[in-house]
Amino acid sequence: MALYRFMSAIAPERPEISGFIFNIMRFATHDGPGIRTTVFFKGCPLACWWCHNPESRSFLPDRMYFEERCRHCLDCAAACPQQAIHEIDGVLCTSDACTLCGHCAEICMAEARQIAGRRYTLGELMTEIEKDLVFFDDSGGGVTLSGGEPLSQLAFAAAFLGACREHGIRTAIETCGFAQPAAFREVALAADLVLFDLKLVDREKHMRCTGAANDPILKNLEDLVALRRPLVVRIPVVPGINDSAEDISAFESYLGRLRPQAVELLPYHNTGADKYRRLGRTYPLGNARQPAMADLVAFRDTLARAGLNVTLRG
Repeated sequence: MALYRFMSAIAPERPEISGFIFNIMRFATHDGPGIRTTVFFKGCPLACWWCHNPESRSFLPDRMYFEERCRHCLDCAAACPQQAIHEIDGVLCTSDACTLCGHCAEICMAEARQIAGRRYTLGELMTEIEKDLVFFDDSGGGVTLSGGEPLSQLAFAAAFLGACREHGIRTAIETCGFAQPAAFREVALAADLVLFDLKLVDREKHMRCTGAANDPILKNLEDLVALRRPLVVRIPVVPGINDSAEDISAFESYLGRLRPQAVELLPYHNTGADKYRRLGRTYPLGNARQPAMADLVAFRDTLARAGLNVTLRG
């Protein structure tokens, strides 16, 4: 026993749990009740064509270049230890030699170069959250976990929710629902509110437009409704993707049978298109139009006729 106590005393402490976060948005008002701080987790199992946070998909940091801010001072090229930045025909290019060390972002006074995603320990993240406690108390707000997909960093998401609860902070989690049922229940039951993104009901269409089948998503949504947890089903309305008569009928039939507490329609917008360019990627939807208000109202009214509590977010 004495030897055990001695070895325990000299054993190194276990490292604090940590996770990858790519944004902390303060004063958010659309991610749950009240004024909220939304924490965006890196990593997502889906690859939705309309994703407006493409920097969230990878589980590792991403390099972003805001060309419109660049002053072509070449400080970034001089600071790069890998000599990965070169000016070619007046255009700054970054080669595969880049290791995402972040030196270029640190030196760039114009913030033209940024690294999306950094590791936070639980303590570091809670220190950021505690700065906003007064706004939560006054507005009935709290913290929302978004992404990416928070459940893709299951242990960190669960620890973060637990820490918020210990501090009396109300929590919400925005999820696509793609997770093993046991893991999903563990995190969903720890949050005060679940904002559940339902993209499509048709399995084959879901697979084609997001890169994954929706079987676990529908299973998790059905389990959540059965558990009677506070829940809002969110449908991103994307013209040409999920707003056809057949799609709307599928939503009406499925959700009309399921009877979730609330449904919210989120009109597609293309504000994330520029992010693809900054990441050096091609935007999958090109010049897709935004949904017309008349079409959104018709979508809402169809679901309402099925007895669902539906709101349309402008």
